[in-house]
Amino acid sequence: MDIVYQLVQGMSGLPAQESRLARFFLENFAQIPESSMEELAIKAGVSPATLQHFARSIGCDDINDFLGKVRHQQQNNGPRSRPEAVGILGDATWVEPDALQKLAAHAGIGSDILERFSHSIGKESGGDILSQIRARLNDFSQQESRVAQTILDDVGFAASATIDQLATAAGVSPATITRFARAAGCDDIRDLRMKLAQSSSPVTNGTLPEPWQEKLSGVHSSLNSQLNELSPATVARAAQMLKQATATHIFSASGADTPFASLLQYRLLTLGHPANLCQDSALMSITASMLGAGQVLLIFASHTPENALIAAVHQARRKGAGIIVIAQGECSFTQQNDIVLSLKDNRYGLLFLIDLLCDGLTLKA
Repeated sequence: MDIVYQLVQGMSGLPAQESRLARFFLENFAQIPESSMEELAIKAGVSPATLQHFARSIGCDDINDFLGKVRHQQQNNGPRSRPEAVGILGDATWVEPDALQKLAAHAGIGSDILERFSHSIGKESGGDILSQIRARLNDFSQQESRVAQTILDDVGFAASATIDQLATAAGVSPATITRFARAAGCDDIRDLRMKLAQSSSPVTNGTLPEPWQEKLSGVHSSLNSQLNELSPATVARAAQMLKQATATHIFSASGADTPFASLLQYRLLTLGHPANLCQDSALMSITASMLGAGQVLLIFASHTPENALIAAVHQARRKGAGIIVIAQGECSFTQQNDIVLSLKDNRYGLLFLIDLLCDGLTLKA
């Protein structure tokens, strides 16, 4: 019997208390044979009867049979010098590849068992997504290899690009991007982007002052949060609506939104798209009454908008204007045909979203 395998299976297939016991034994594998049942019960915070029941649950006759199988497996993995004791690892830490390597060395577990264990919890030891892509360059199809090379050439771009943007940069179809994501071991394009963002996270530079390092880490975290909040299809729809509009009218719900609204207006104008910015509630009503089909009303609402702005939105909608709302939290004034872009971070995340929208305007249909 492969006792490590049985413990791994127990983590997912047993009741909560016994699942925690399986984790406890994996984390303290080297100390198990040296402890009595009473000592193990105290360390694990359970009763001796629970230990006996657990041992039978994973296929052993009793706790003594379990301890014997642990000793046998350690002996079969060859003699090893006893490493210094390590503390019990936390839930988030012990499943990381480096921690698994330490745990394996500490417990005298062979590489084959470690590989099976890593696979069973989705933590293959192949490194991050970039390492996996590099290692499999020769295994991808010709089209997929073009995607891989595009990603490796500019990881930052790939981590934030929409599926259409990445497809255009690689010279392939969006369907190829989806196939590549799966071939690279990701669930979909969003999973791929998230892993790329994690792989391209800024490395702490020891020469930077600590406050700068903290700021850099915070910015990266904000961008990651915003990236995970967005739907590429929704961003693409919004960009397409702006691209086809005869004019875009931007309403700002609060003073905090105004700098970002002004930035978007400037970006649209420099790209050749007529754009107007309105911050006054009285002018919003007048502007909305003059809108019609083919025009777009874009609302910045990182804070709860006033009734005057909400009334102007309803008026513009009745006139046939397209509605795009950039909002943080629930939006009670939106309707089914409106495009709502969820805002996770109202500073760096908002700047990131403006970039995505403007980049979408430059894509060929």
